Parts: sequence; C-alpha cells; structure tokens
Amino acid sequence: MKLLYTITSPIARKCRIIARELDLMHRIDEVITTTRSEDALIMKNNPNGMVPTLETDEGYNIVESMAICNYLERVSQNKEFIPQDENHYWQIYALDTIASQTFESIVSRAREKIYKPEEFHFPDGIKHEQGRSIRSLNLLEEQSHLFKDTYNKLHVTIGLCCLVLDNVFPDENWQDNKPNLLKIYEKFQTKESFIETIKKD
Repeated sequence: MKLLYTITSPIARKCRIIARELDLMHRIDEVITTTRSEDALIMKNNPNGMVPTLETDEGYNIVESMAICNYLERVSQNKEFIPQDENHYWQIYALDTIASQTFESIVSRAREKIYKPEEFHFPDGIKHEQGRSIRSLNLLEEQSHLFKDTYNKLHVTIGLCCLVLDNVFPDENWQDNKPNLLKIYEKFQTKESFIETIKKD
C-alpha cells in the first residue's frame, strides 16, 4: 500500500497514526506529496489533489480519511485497537463520525486563520464553527464513560481535535469542564504513533 500525505495535514496524520496503531507500517509506503499544482505527485492517484490518499495493494485509490481508516481496520490483524463486540464497535464508530466532522471543522477554521488575511475572515462563520466544536466536545465528554478506559480510533480523532485547538486557538479553553477528554488527550500525546508522526521540517 502507498499512503500519500503532506507533513502539514492533521487529517492525513490521523491515517498515519491509525496505520501505526494497527501494526500495518510494514505494508505501507508513506509518500510525501504537494497538493497545489497540477503536476503534483498525488494527481496520479487522486485528481482532486487532496490528502490523505491511499493506494491499496489491489490498485484502488481511497481518498477520504474515514474511508481510509476503515479500510486499514479491515486489512489489519490487530484486534486490540478495534472493538470486537459488535454493539461496542458501532457505538464507537458513531461517536467517531461526530468527532471526525468536528475535527474537519476545526482544521478548516485553523487553515483560514493561518493562511487568510484577517480582513477576509468571516466572523459569523467562525462563530458557527466554534459553536459546532463546543457542542461536539461537550457531547463527547458526556459520553466518555463509554470509551475513556479503552483506546481506539475515536481517541485518535479526539486527541487531534484537542491538538489543533491547543496549537491554533489556545484562547478558546476547550479543556474547561472536560476532565475525561483532557486525560485522553494527555495520554494520546505519549503514544509512539503520535511521537513518530510529529511534523519534521
């Protein structure tokens, strides 16, 4: 398999972390690409020019992060990272869909803050996205009794949400009244998969 990514993409990093947690790195060739030109390497695999993109051993190109993570779970023999009880699996899957939408919203807002001049920021849109992340993180904290003592892809998504908020929006104080999410985030940062995928210039 071949996983195309950029070192600045938090969403691609999610796939890289999960690949490590699933013990699949001996089967994956990680390839750094660019995304902003028509002759970028990734265009051969994904005409949208977006990361992450996974080229499977069968020659398929999967180009959406949740689909990539689901595929990696399917081909992995690691049973510890994947909930084995079917009801619990779908419980975690459902919560991860919420966390993943929140993650994409936070990343999109971060890109706007980092790359767009302030005069082009849209205050009402920013406020809406802030509300989305607050509501979602509150829900995840309320439901954290279902997953706080395990470790799976939901924890990766939550950890990366918190990381981007910490790095780009430190004044938003996402930690307030979220002791379980904070513990998950702190534990996440000690994982080898997290440390191995830290951005290197």
